[in-house]
Order: sequence, then C-alpha cells, then structure tokens
Amino acid sequence: MNGLIDSITEYLTRFGDQRFLPEHREIKLYSNSAGVRFMGDDKGISRNLPIPGLLNTGVAFMLLDTFFESRDPNLEGKNCWEKYQALPRSSRTEKLVAQVYRVLRVFRMGLVRAGGSIEESRGAIKIGCTENATVFSLIITRSGLTLLESFVVCFLNSFRQPYGEAYVEALLSQYYDDITNEIKKFQDEDADILRFRKQCEFNRYFRLDCGNPKYAIVDDHLVFEIIDSFHDPLRYPIDFFVMVNEELHVIPIEALTHKKLPIQELPVWRARTIDGKNASSQLHLEFGFETLSNGGPMS
Repeated sequence: MNGLIDSITEYLTRFGDQRFLPEHREIKLYSNSAGVRFMGDDKGISRNLPIPGLLNTGVAFMLLDTFFESRDPNLEGKNCWEKYQALPRSSRTEKLVAQVYRVLRVFRMGLVRAGGSIEESRGAIKIGCTENATVFSLIITRSGLTLLESFVVCFLNSFRQPYGEAYVEALLSQYYDDITNEIKKFQDEDADILRFRKQCEFNRYFRLDCGNPKYAIVDDHLVFEIIDSFHDPLRYPIDFFVMVNEELHVIPIEALTHKKLPIQELPVWRARTIDGKNASSQLHLEFGFETLSNGGPMS
C-alpha cells in the first residue's frame, strides 16, 4: 500500500502543476510564531493553467481505480459499475469519493469505448456513450474536469499528510460542491448525481498554516487568541496546528465559533498517523509547542 501511494505521489509531483490544488502559506500571528512544513514539494502548488487535453482526467480515473483495487482485492475482475456499487460509504468522505468515481467512469466510457464521443461546444465538454441500451451522458466545463482531477489528487495525497478525517472531509466537500456546480448534465444507470450538505464553508484555494497558536481551555472550550484583523475566514483561512495532551490537531478557522471549539469536537481534528508514526511527534521534534493548562492565561 505504501509503495502505491509513493508511486502516485511521484506522478502527482511530476504532472500535477495544472490542477487547482490548495496553496499553503505560512502565517505569523505573533512575533515568535513557529513555522509549519508538512506540504512537501512546492511543485504541488496550483498554477491554474488550462489543461492541454483530456488525458489527465482519464489518468485521474485510472489512479482512483487502482487505489480502490489495492485496498480491496475483491474488486479485481469486476467491471467499473460493480466496483462503484461495492465501494465503502460509511463516512462522508467515502460517499464523496464514490460519487467522483462514478462521474469519472462516465468520462472514461466516452473516452475509450468504441461508441463513445467527446466534443466541446460553447465552453462545455459533452461526453456520451450508449451501452446495453443505457445512455450515458456527462456535460461539464473544462474547469469541472480540472476540479475532478484536483479532487483525486487531494484525496490520494491525504494519506501522506497530517490532516485528520474531518479536515479532509471539509476540503473534499468544497471541491465536490464546486464540481457539481460545473456539471450541466449527468446520466448513468442510477439517478442524478448526488449532492451533499457541507458542514462548513471551506477555502480550498489557499490555507495559512499557524504553527503555535495561543489558546486556553475555558469552560470545556478551546479558546484561541486571534486578533480582529485576522478573524475573517474568507481573507485569512488559517489552519491552527495545536498540541493538546501531547497530540497534534489541525483545526481550520472555519470550524470555530466566536474563536472557540468545544473540547468534545477536538478528536475529529486529531492528526492522522503517517507511515505508522504519529504526526504530532514529527512536528514536536521539529518545532516544539507550548502546552497550556486548563483555564491558564494566553501568553
């Protein structure tokens, strides 16, 4: 599994410049703020270039299809529709990924099947195919195709990054919402493309990494010290890297209400393990964090 993810990451590093990926920048809220270095190679930053053709979208399907087979050997030998029906859907992220696979499947049919067709008209890509008396159709903008590729990149990269399940869900939910807005028509064996209600608005364009935010635990809430000039999630989409009980949490500012996060919600923002090692120990070794006691002052 690690070998597959490494191979996918190498591909994305070499050919990923044309996708709409989140750009991570460092923000210093205070004079002695620490830095955060988890995104890796700067080549992952989006250049927002127009895609030269349609092959990248087909490759995105191939990468996702290969990933699913690597996770579930029972999928080997099944056709794409059978794979889609067998995909896990226990979490919101899994539901989102299944729908993206479903859309990419129709794109691939138009690209590789003998009876498939792909044409561009009035700024939209029209994909069509008829198979076993079923009409398959997808009308989507070029930006929509690039967003599909970007969704796959972010999902596959998430297994090598510290962001927890809730963070990944928020990011992919925003991508998915933007993708569905670029789809003008969709048809396959099932009903229309599914839509999901987002838990929060999330800035997918760029993120500001804050390495040592000031906070206190007051009345069962994590209360952050954020000066008013930075307390605008639209202008300053900050990710707070927080050590609580010797564990790293990455909390986006969009998850806060009046600069507060209920302690009971903290576990969903806990950083995931990377290559069997907890991300908190890696970050702690590189930077070091101040741990505040309950009700203690912000310093």
